[in-house]
Parts: sequence; C-alpha cells; structure tokens
Amino acid sequence: MKINNTPNPEALKAYTNNSVGSVNPYRDPAAGTKPPSPTSDKVDISSNVKLFQDIQKAVQESPDIRADKVKEIEAKIAQDTYKADYEAIADKLLSPNISSRI
Repeated sequence: MKINNTPNPEALKAYTNNSVGSVNPYRDPAAGTKPPSPTSDKVDISSNVKLFQDIQKAVQESPDIRADKVKEIEAKIAQDTYKADYEAIADKLLSPNISSRI
C-alpha cells in the first residue's frame, strides 16, 4: 500500500502519528507519563508437551541405522539363508499409515 501519494494530507498525518514505532504498550495516556513496572512472564508447559519434547529428543539422539539389524541381515545373506517376505514388504509400502511402514 502506497500512502505517500494520498490526496488527503490529514490521512498521512494520522497514519504517521499512530504508527507502530510510536506506540508504547506500557503507557496509559490517562495515568500520566510514568509507565507501570512490567510483570515477569511465566510459561507453563503441560505434561503432554514435556512428553513430546522427551520423545523428540530421544528420536534425535537415536542412530539412523540399527547396526545390529544390518549385521544380522548381512550374515544371513552371506550364508545364503536370507529370504525376504515380499508380501510383508508390499503391505508396508502400500499401507496408508506411515507408522506401519517402518
């Protein structure tokens, strides 16, 4: 929005007088010039949010690759005893629920 080309100079004056930079949220115009002392902020985190944060931290700290599973499968492949269950793989790939794909 371009305000400088407004035909009404009073509108431009009102805009500049009420701009965000000139507003003091702690000053009450009726009370005088001394602002009240600000109160301290307090944040309460629910137990569900705390649990979610703990789970998220555990996931971030866990390795991307499970070395024990990889070694087990490598050993089965080397012994020629590994047989993939293609039906289970297809079911997981086509599942609408992403958690069942893991």
